[in-house]
Amino acid sequence: MKGVVFFILTAFFLLLSCGNRKEIPLPEEKLAEVPGRKTCLIFSELETEETLLVNPSYCKGSVPPLHLFHPMIALAALESGSLKEPDAPYKWDKTKYPYIRWQKDQNLRTALASSTVWYFQKLLTETTGIKAQNWLVGADLPRPSNLENGRAFWMDGDYTLNGEELFFFLKKLVTRKLSVREKNSSIVLSGLERTPGEVSNSTGIHRLAGNWGNADKFYSDSGSAYSGGRSISLFWFYWKFPDKSVLFLSRIESESETLSPLEAARYGTEFLRANGIWEKFLSR
Repeated sequence: MKGVVFFILTAFFLLLSCGNRKEIPLPEEKLAEVPGRKTCLIFSELETEETLLVNPSYCKGSVPPLHLFHPMIALAALESGSLKEPDAPYKWDKTKYPYIRWQKDQNLRTALASSTVWYFQKLLTETTGIKAQNWLVGADLPRPSNLENGRAFWMDGDYTLNGEELFFFLKKLVTRKLSVREKNSSIVLSGLERTPGEVSNSTGIHRLAGNWGNADKFYSDSGSAYSGGRSISLFWFYWKFPDKSVLFLSRIESESETLSPLEAARYGTEFLRANGIWEKFLSR
C-alpha cells in the first residue's frame, strides 16, 4: 500500500439481543498505517450477529453509494411495476462510454454485473419519482431530495449513505427481510450471484487472491468513482455456508489518491486474513 499515514483501528464484536446491543471488545486494539484514507469495514456472522466494525467513526461518515445503489433502483422499479420484463434489453444508443461493457444492449442481469449506470438512469426515468422515493423510505433509506430525469444522483454526491445504513440495507436484502415480493427479491439477487472470490464490475470480471472455496450462495458487488473531491471504492459480499452465513462491507475514500475499482475488495479481504477473521469465520 502506497505511502504511510497513521490511523487508529478500533475493532469490536457486537452481540445483538432483544433489540439491545451489547459490545464485546476484542482482546486488543490495533494500530495500522494507511496513506490519506478513511477506511470503514463491517463484518457480521448473521446467525449469531457477531459483528466486527473497523473504524466506526469513519463508518458513520456518508458517501455516495455508487453502483451499490443499483439493486435499490431495480427493486423500486420491480415493485412499482415499471420494470415488467427484467430480461428484456434496453437498447444501447451508441453513446461512447469509458467502459466497453457499457457499450451494448443491457437487461437487468447484465447491467448489475457490469455496473452499467446508463441502464439504471433509464430505469429510474421510467419509474414514477414519488414511487421511487416512497420505496426507498419504506426500505429505511434516506429520501432523495431531487429526482431529475436522467441524473445519476447516487453517483454525483447529492445522495449519500453512511456505512451502517448501507450495511443494514444489504443485510435485509440478502436475508430477504425487505418488504418486497419474493419473486422480485430473487430476480435482483440472481443478478448479484457470483463465484466465491469473483468481482464483476464495469472494468470486467476479476478474481481476488486467496483460496475462496465453495459456497451454497455467494453474492457480491463493487463500485468506484470520483465524487465530491474524493476517490471512493466500495465492495461487499454475502457468503452462505451450510451452517452459517456472513456479510462483509469494505469502503475506502481518499482525497490524495485515485483508488482502483478493486481497492476496497483487495484491502478488505486482505484485512480479514491478516487479522484472523478469515481463519475464524471463513476457513472450511
